[in-house]
Amino acid sequence: MPVARKAAAARKAHIALFDATTLVAKGVKDRLVERAFPIASVHLYTSSDDPEANLTEFAGEAMLVAQPDIDALGAIDVAFFCGSRAEGERYLDWPAGRGFVGIDLTTASHTRPDVPLINASVNPGPLPVGPGLVAAPRPIGLLLSTVLAAVQRGCGLVEASAVVLQPVSECGEEGIGELYKQTLALLNFQDMPKDLFGRQVAFNLVPDFAYGGAGTPGAGTPGEIEREVARVTGGGFALSVAVVVAPVFHCHAAMVRVVLPAGRAAADLGAALGAAGGIRLGETGAAATPVERAGEADILVTGLRPAGAVGAYWLWVVSDNLTSGAALNAVRIAEAVWARPAGRKEEA
Repeated sequence: MPVARKAAAARKAHIALFDATTLVAKGVKDRLVERAFPIASVHLYTSSDDPEANLTEFAGEAMLVAQPDIDALGAIDVAFFCGSRAEGERYLDWPAGRGFVGIDLTTASHTRPDVPLINASVNPGPLPVGPGLVAAPRPIGLLLSTVLAAVQRGCGLVEASAVVLQPVSECGEEGIGELYKQTLALLNFQDMPKDLFGRQVAFNLVPDFAYGGAGTPGAGTPGEIEREVARVTGGGFALSVAVVVAPVFHCHAAMVRVVLPAGRAAADLGAALGAAGGIRLGETGAAATPVERAGEADILVTGLRPAGAVGAYWLWVVSDNLTSGAALNAVRIAEAVWARPAGRKEEA
C-alpha cells in the first residue's frame, strides 16, 4: 500500500450522503463498505418530505435520514451528493461554506468551469487540495471517457462514435418502477403509465431525438455527454454520441466505433484496452449482456472487429451504471481526496 494511502487509512473521515435513499446513494454506501474506506461517522440526509423516506441502512445497520440544515451539519470531511440535478443545485455552495469536499453525482456542478470533472481512472490530478466541489461524470460519460482515454493513450484515436443503450435505472427507483408497471399493463391489456419517460419503454426502444433537444430522461443530451467526455479526456479526437432508452433495468451497453491513426491495428487496440485500469477485455462470445454484467465492477469491452474502413473497429462495451459507474468512481475520488493531507482537517 502506498505511504499516502497508509496514512489516510490510519485516520478516519466524517462522511455524509445527501439524498441517501437513492439508487446512486445505495451504490456509494456499498462501495464505501466494500473498499473499507476509513470512516469515523456517517450522516445521512434527504431532500424528500416523504415520511417513508426517512429510514435507510449503512453497513447492514438501520439508520435514520434527516433533512439537511447547513447550520447544523456537524463534522463532515467528505460528502456525496446523490440526488437529482435540482436537489444537487441546493448544496453546491455548502462544501466551501462549511469546509468539506463535496463529490457531486447530480451533474448540477457541470456548468461551473472552475469545478474539476473527475474520472478517477483517467484524470485524477485536478482534485482540490482543500474544501470545495468535485464533479463526477454521469455514468455514460464515465463509461465512454474510460474506454476512449485508454484507446487514445495506448494507440492513438482519430475519431469515435457510440450508440449507448440506457437502462431505466438512470432515473432511479422511479424509472425501474415505471418500466415494471408498463410491462404489467401491457401483459394485462391495461393503460400504461408514461409519467416519467413520456412514452412506452417496455418491449420498445426510444431514441434520444424522440425527446427533442432535452435529451433522454436521466442521461442528458448527446451534446452534454460529448462535451463531458472531451473535458475528462482532454479531447483531441472527434466524438459523436447517440442514446437510446432500452427496456433494461441495470447496465449501460454501447456499440462504439473507433478510428485509429494510420499504421495502428487491432492488436494495438487490444493491447491499449487490456493495459487500462477499470477495463476488462473479454473474449468474443463472453458473457457480455447487461443481465450478465449487473453488479460487476469493471467495464467489459469485447466484440472487437473491423468496422469497414482501414483502422476502424467496433467495440461492444457493457458497464453497470451504479456499481462500476457513478458509485465506484465517487468512492475512488474520496479515497484520493483523503490520501492528500492538505485535503483533510483534524478530527473533531
